[in-house]
Amino acid sequence: MGQLCNCKRTYHDTGDEKKVNETLLIVAILSGVVFIMILYIAIKDKEVSRKLVMIEASIDGLNREIFKISKELQTIEKSLLEKHKDSLEVQENGESIDKSINKKLKPFLYRLEHMQEKIDELSQFQEKLDRLDMKMRQVVFANEHAAPDEQKILQLYAKGMDSESIAKQLRLGKGEVELVLKFSKLNRV
Repeated sequence: MGQLCNCKRTYHDTGDEKKVNETLLIVAILSGVVFIMILYIAIKDKEVSRKLVMIEASIDGLNREIFKISKELQTIEKSLLEKHKDSLEVQENGESIDKSINKKLKPFLYRLEHMQEKIDELSQFQEKLDRLDMKMRQVVFANEHAAPDEQKILQLYAKGMDSESIAKQLRLGKGEVELVLKFSKLNRV
């Protein structure tokens, strides 16, 4: 009779172990999904940041080119005025001063118009980037508010605590604390 009773306990214990294993499996799957989502967001954030840097560099380059061209235009205009000072006063073929200058400056005006079109295209692109940046900030803002433990972890780490001490103080797993610290380092790069 004593053996029969032990068999029932073993059977009952096995049923509890199944429930625990199923629960652990579900938790592991959900943790994996959350990890993949966080990794995806981090990668996309890094890509957007890289693209923004490239666009800013190209905009700066275009601004430098515009500045150089405007300086060249001023220099050419001054040199034309100095060279043709006498001839501008008395035009041999009857053209006015404005027509003469317009003829000589026409190629530069064309280049300036072309550059203005490029600047307009870049400003439209910048607006799109600003909207994308706003959306990314909303995602980051939502993530920051969804996981207040992350902020606490980063604050404690900034104070000089190691991951084990942080995990003990916040009653979190050491692996979770280390993961948050690694992600924060990825976002800074």
